[in-house]
Amino acid sequence: MAYRVDVSTLQASSVDIINTIRQNASEQYQSQVPAISKASEIPKVGEVLMGYPVLANQFLTELMNRVALVLVKSATFNNPYAELKKGYLDYGETVEEVFVELAKAREFSVEKAAARELRRTVPDVRTAFHCLNWSVQYPVTIQRNDLRKAFLSAEGVYGLVEKIVQSLYTANNYDEFLLFKYLLIKGVNKGIIKPLALEADTTNAAAISFRATSTLMTFLKTDFNARGVHTSTPRNDQFIFMDARYNAKYDVDELAVAFQMDKADFQGHLLFMDEWDTFDNERFSAIIENTDMIEEVTAAELAVMKNVRAIAVDREWFQFYDNSIIFDDTKVAAGNYWNYFLNVEKTVSWSPFSNAVAFLAPAGAPALPETITVEVAGKSISPEATVLTLTVEKENGTYGNSFNFVQTEALTATGIAVHPYGAIMIPAGQSATNIALEVVIDGVTYYAQANINADSNVGATVEFKQTTLASLTDLAGDGVTTVSAKTGKASK
Repeated sequence: MAYRVDVSTLQASSVDIINTIRQNASEQYQSQVPAISKASEIPKVGEVLMGYPVLANQFLTELMNRVALVLVKSATFNNPYAELKKGYLDYGETVEEVFVELAKAREFSVEKAAARELRRTVPDVRTAFHCLNWSVQYPVTIQRNDLRKAFLSAEGVYGLVEKIVQSLYTANNYDEFLLFKYLLIKGVNKGIIKPLALEADTTNAAAISFRATSTLMTFLKTDFNARGVHTSTPRNDQFIFMDARYNAKYDVDELAVAFQMDKADFQGHLLFMDEWDTFDNERFSAIIENTDMIEEVTAAELAVMKNVRAIAVDREWFQFYDNSIIFDDTKVAAGNYWNYFLNVEKTVSWSPFSNAVAFLAPAGAPALPETITVEVAGKSISPEATVLTLTVEKENGTYGNSFNFVQTEALTATGIAVHPYGAIMIPAGQSATNIALEVVIDGVTYYAQANINADSNVGATVEFKQTTLASLTDLAGDGVTTVSAKTGKASK
């Protein structure tokens, strides 16, 4: 039976840590290492330990056993996807997952009652076994000088613990993140996670699909799990993975509505992935080469992941357990240092009976380009203002009304008005003002690489790029690129 480990925080001071170790140490240690009452006495303990290697070794061993292990073990649930881990297994190496399929109905018949009375009806019971399949070791070395420095300040002993634990904790945490990502990538490519193509690669179409699928998952259906069993996922058990760039297109309120959850509840169920189409294979290169615990994530698999927009899973889909976390050490007298090892064993698997859906871009749907071209399609001049009409071009025509030009604060301050569909009204007093434009297409913002102004003529074009304002040259200053009123070409 799995259980969760309470997260602990080391709150004791260096003085408390030193005295606690002394109270639980050997008689020899207690007779030679004094108890202390204030931080200024810490160096006295250091002097004794540095003069007796046996005592120093005993101090470090007790320090790791009584303090560091608490931090390492509790840290096992301090990762971004902690909610989806199942717990800590003290015994055994295999978890048996049992699913009982729905019983089938038959007609009631008095005539058939006698024949049916003693007949056996065997239930449709299905099982999946999740075995310990991740066994790794994280090493770290502490030099004798590190121990000497620990007794030079009030925070020294605590700092030594932190130095040892943090290097191991960070490595274990990062690998856990990669293992969750690994399961999702392999799940999509092996068909374990059910693919669902969006009708269009737009935020609106995706939101509609999210809402419909979230509702369908609450019914007993066979469509969304690998074994095709009748199962459902209540909304409270639905978790949604999105990569950072795609999620940036949405407002949290909009997504909460799509998945029909309160905003506060939804934020606890929205989990972020860095990028779907990258994986740190180098991190596991030694493991891939020497064992079969994990296989390489191929370029072809990552190419498939480029089409992933989001993944919704039942909380039970991840079968992720911690089997053991063992902290060990050895003193290397010849080198005058200590080696510490964090040995970690996990069960990393997925449930074939739980719902999981990958929302994919439509087959053949082209991705938005890195650059787009905006053309001045019309121009109207009056004594009060100049009005320019802009069109966003693409390879086979225009984007129609799917784009939105942005009314920025800078333009508002000058009195220049920008209509979402590309009409720009420039007051007569601002005819010489260079205008840096932004346009949003399907949630992606493009920034102009050149300016336009009231002198720009019909046919002039400006290139826009998917980039950040911070990476662009300041378009508001002198010497910026502008579009020639006569040729329509960019110049300085």
